[in-house]
Amino acid sequence: MTNTALATDLPTSDQIVHNTRLRWCIYILLLTVTAGQNLAAIMNSVPLQSANDRSRWCTVWSLVEEGTYQIDTINDRSGWSSIDKVRHQDHFYSSKPPLFPTMVAGLYWLIKTITGLNLNQNLYDVAHLILILVNLIPMLIALALICRMVEKYAQTDFTRFFVVIASCFATLLTPFLLTLNNHSIAASCAVCTLYPLMRIILDGDQKKRYFVLAGFFAMFTCCNELPAALFGLVTFGLLFKANPRLTLLVFSPAALIPLIGFFVTNYAATGGWKPFYMYYGTEKYLYEHKGIPSYWNNPQGLDQNLDSPLVYFFHCTLGHHGIFSLSPIYLLTLFSWVRIRQAAQHTLRPLLWISLGLTVIVFGFYMTRTGNYNYGGNSAALRWMLWLTPFWLISMIPLLDQFANRRWLQCVGVLCLLLSVFSAHHPLHNPWRAPWIFSWFKEAGWIQYEQRPTAFKRPHSSWLASIPESTPEVPEPFVEFTGPANDGRLIRLRISVVKSEEQQSKAPNLRTIQVTRHLGSDLVQSSRYSIDVAKFNAGKWPEEFLQWPNENVSDAEKYAAYRFFYGMPRRRAYNPGKTRHLFTPLRQDAYRCQLAASQVAVTIAADTQAEKKLRYRTDLWLTDQIPFGVAQFETSVYDGSKGQLLSRQTLIVTSASGQSAETTE
Repeated sequence: MTNTALATDLPTSDQIVHNTRLRWCIYILLLTVTAGQNLAAIMNSVPLQSANDRSRWCTVWSLVEEGTYQIDTINDRSGWSSIDKVRHQDHFYSSKPPLFPTMVAGLYWLIKTITGLNLNQNLYDVAHLILILVNLIPMLIALALICRMVEKYAQTDFTRFFVVIASCFATLLTPFLLTLNNHSIAASCAVCTLYPLMRIILDGDQKKRYFVLAGFFAMFTCCNELPAALFGLVTFGLLFKANPRLTLLVFSPAALIPLIGFFVTNYAATGGWKPFYMYYGTEKYLYEHKGIPSYWNNPQGLDQNLDSPLVYFFHCTLGHHGIFSLSPIYLLTLFSWVRIRQAAQHTLRPLLWISLGLTVIVFGFYMTRTGNYNYGGNSAALRWMLWLTPFWLISMIPLLDQFANRRWLQCVGVLCLLLSVFSAHHPLHNPWRAPWIFSWFKEAGWIQYEQRPTAFKRPHSSWLASIPESTPEVPEPFVEFTGPANDGRLIRLRISVVKSEEQQSKAPNLRTIQVTRHLGSDLVQSSRYSIDVAKFNAGKWPEEFLQWPNENVSDAEKYAAYRFFYGMPRRRAYNPGKTRHLFTPLRQDAYRCQLAASQVAVTIAADTQAEKKLRYRTDLWLTDQIPFGVAQFETSVYDGSKGQLLSRQTLIVTSASGQSAETTE
């Protein structure tokens, strides 16, 4: 009776086939959903989202449009410039390894040749199509292989569905499908290596095609992620142990294909065998061009390397970029490693050791690079660990199998899964943004990576930063700004110091400036102002530093003068901003400027039904290399209620005393 009952409990072959088909229907449904979701995200994404992917896109454009790895032309185009570049033999090059961008360039050439679409006129269409081909399709293939692996090596349905759902929706690889990067393709290649590797070493299936696939994709993973070279060596060692002949005769030639491509493209780009990114910290990174120093001369934000090793370790694991805090599903992987001895009989035990060893060594490698403690820059994840995602997903299978029937583990697993899904979808439209935990820590005041702007030496109560002094070489210093008016005519504003020896002898602190404003050919303002330089330099308001030798000045004229020096309808001090570089018509080199800004709210027609609240904002580019200390000023008017921009006027310096066209290169 008991034997009969047991026999009826065992699934028949028909039931096994039926259950397998049902699971595959669910897998296909999940893959279809993730394909549709990511396709929609790619089609709605904005290309050139960060310096990282712009660097690769610049190489792609230059190879197809100009036939060179030099990115000088496209780097000067608005929206394309990148900090991820090097200066080599008086030209700019991307600092990224050239193999992958070269392959993408070949794809772009085909698209351009067949369809006529190009990155100049059809940026969105071409970029989206390329991202679908190089990111989405390889990732879908990788997900299908993961489905095959869990179907073969997992023992319970809970484990199978958990790992597949996590792979589709809960990893931080998902947002990177929207950008041209090396992490997505490296992770996909890692899966394409794992599958044949597992078939060979776990199943004993030593078909030649598995050695070919393992060799090619293991090396291509290495070409896209330098630390993956360790994975390539491990793969070679395991396969050599399994079958030395096929490893040498099949695996090795397949691995040579991407390896040769890596060095050939690198030599074509650099003129040597050493990749550009290995020159970090040298003159190739630390350059100055046209007056603008490399970003890496003075890195900002996370790139400043402010954290100690202990703090960095915490934030890489449990903090704002933490592997486990952002993706709690990997806690299951961690516990699976801890219980590795209890998985002695599980088929995947060798893979547990491989994934544990790779993770510890790769993580340790980056922990030793104390000069690059930047968490992968401003991005949604600890980018340089993303290629290990497939290893972590497969490694949680033994633990899930062992405890799949325990309700508490299912609840914990589902909770971790939901939190991981949230982290993966929070930056879905732009992976080049800080993780949600980073934003939370920042708002709470627990972290501070932003460098505060340099404070002014004195209060800036006027948009003019300084009043120049007359010298024998330049008796009447002047500056002239020009810019378009709203009616299409040219505004020309000239400010100059009026030399007066009599005034200097009587009142040495008093200087007179002449202000003339032309609108087209019409003179609309011609005024003289006497300024007490001592009070001006002390940061006093115009009401205090303006002097009126002629007592017959009306209040309206005084108020107009005050508004001119305010740069706005009402007075308010200017706040310091970041350092920026500005190109002007005065010279080819950029001016190093400190930004400054101020804004005031004004209500107009307050006694009528047409009352309107406006917000005036003035932005300044300040430099001590130009008389009066201003290279550009911009006035914007916004609707105070809606925040809508109503008008904007920008005046840039076009002529100044003591200036001549100079170049540094």
